[in-house]
Formats: sequence, structure tokens, C-alpha cells
Amino acid sequence: MTRLDLCYVCITEEQLGCLLHNCFVLQWMRLWQCSPLTCLRIPFHLQQLRYLKVSECTSLQVIGIEAPNLVSFNFHDSHQVQISFGVALQLKKLGMSHPGAVCYARADLPLSLPNVEDLSLSSCSEVVDTPMLPSKFLHLKYLSVSFCTVTFSPAYDYCSLISFFDASPSLETFFLNVLQKDMKHESIVGDHSNLRQVPGHRHDNLKTVKIIGFSSAKSLVELTCHIIENATSLECLTLDTTRGHPWDNCSSNSTGKCLLLHLDFLAEARKGLSAIRTYVEPKVPSRVKLNVVEPCRQCHDLEQL
Repeated sequence: MTRLDLCYVCITEEQLGCLLHNCFVLQWMRLWQCSPLTCLRIPFHLQQLRYLKVSECTSLQVIGIEAPNLVSFNFHDSHQVQISFGVALQLKKLGMSHPGAVCYARADLPLSLPNVEDLSLSSCSEVVDTPMLPSKFLHLKYLSVSFCTVTFSPAYDYCSLISFFDASPSLETFFLNVLQKDMKHESIVGDHSNLRQVPGHRHDNLKTVKIIGFSSAKSLVELTCHIIENATSLECLTLDTTRGHPWDNCSSNSTGKCLLLHLDFLAEARKGLSAIRTYVEPKVPSRVKLNVVEPCRQCHDLEQL
């Protein structure tokens, strides 16, 4: 058996251990909504296992990975669990979605996964800012961070994400999704104080940056300006003030009309566009292609907001 897909299966740690005992050629494994599983052990003898995904196993508390040649691991749940990666030094691609995922990744992963190249993080809640630490992601080339919630904590400082840039000298692509229905962060619109100059290193390999849900949040604008000023190889910067879905647009929608956006969302999109024109555009060098995505003016009247 090379593939194992367990969905809605009632299974215990002991039962799963028996199932995996003779799966020496297993290459692909997924567990989705499996309970009452509390502890998941991926043993060393699964030396051909390359892909592992664990989603919504609500009773799960501990994951121990000893498979030495695992290349891709995805974990998605509504709570954080204790994860040990053992000897999984070949792991190149990691996706994690749970509360506190961003802080956890920055604090714990550089030492346990030194060779990761592709890191995707999703979090609905970050209790603290992303910490500045000396540990490094020396091989990280792609970083995606998504804050998936209606309203993200206004106490979170988007500039703290610079910690990832300083830790990732090989980073080439950065994707950030800060889409919110109700933006509560301090807005830069109407704020006459100076932008912070955040200390940090040059990001010599960062070429592509995309931010979906771009708003007037002051720390988000400061983060964007920091990237422009310190990413010496930046080629393309995309700031999307919409929901980031191409199929929402009238040009690709079968109805010929955009999916209508809530008035509060449109009002913040307008503020975001104002912040781009005032603070971002003047800093963009000629070598960088700036793409600004805004709500369709044919279907939405921004001037009336």
C-alpha cells in the first residue's frame, strides 16, 4: 500500500499503530476528522513516506514524526498541538493552520526544521507579536502568512513579521493575506505622525511580494514601506484592496457583475488606496512593478463612500 486516506474514521493510537506496522512502502497519508485519536506517531520505518496531512482531528494532542524522508507536511486544526519532527530533516514544504501558528513557527521551527524551503502559515489569533530571534531559516524561499478571521487583534503589529525576513536570507516570495471584514487596527489615514523606521537587514533575494486585503492599518503600511526600502532585488509588489478572488470580478463572473462588497469593506478599501497613493507609491523605485488592485468602479462607487 502506497497511499492511505482516513476520513471520518474512529481510530485510536494503538489501532493506527497496528495499521502502519507493515506499511513499509507508504508514500502518501492523510487523516481528516479522525477521533478519538489523541496521539499520532509516524514511525521511522515509514522511510518512503513523502506526504502527510492532518486536518481537524479535534482530540489530537501530540504528533511525533520520525519518518526520515518526509518532504511535505500539512497540519490544520482549531487548536495547537505538540509537534516533534524528530529526524525529518528532508522536510521542504510545511503548512500549518491553527491559532498562534505564526509565533510558533518563528520561535520553534528554525531549529527543528532547518531545511524547510516553503512555509505556509494561517492563524485566526496571535496572542503576541512575532518575536525577533537570532535563529534562521537559511533555506526558506517561499513564505505565506494568512490571518484568517473577521477581525484580527488590533494589538498585533504587522511590522513584527520583519522577523521572518531577517531570519530568511534566501527568501524570494512573500505572500500576506490580511483580509478582514472589520479592520480595527490604527489607521494611517488622518494620522500625521511619522512612519516608523524599523531596524532590520537588507533582504537581498526577495523578488515578489503580494498583500491581499491591503488596508490603511498603520503597521501594515509601515511593513510595506520597509519591504520597499530594504528588498534590494524586489521586482513585483502587488497590493490588493479586494478579497483577492478573480472570480469575484465582473470580467470573469458568469453574471457579468462583481460580487458586491459590504459598505464597511469598501470604505476601508478606499482608505487603503489613499494610503498607497500617499505613503507607498512615492517610495517605489522604477525597477519595481507596482500592481494595485481595487474594487471594480463599474460595479462599486467608491467616490460615494
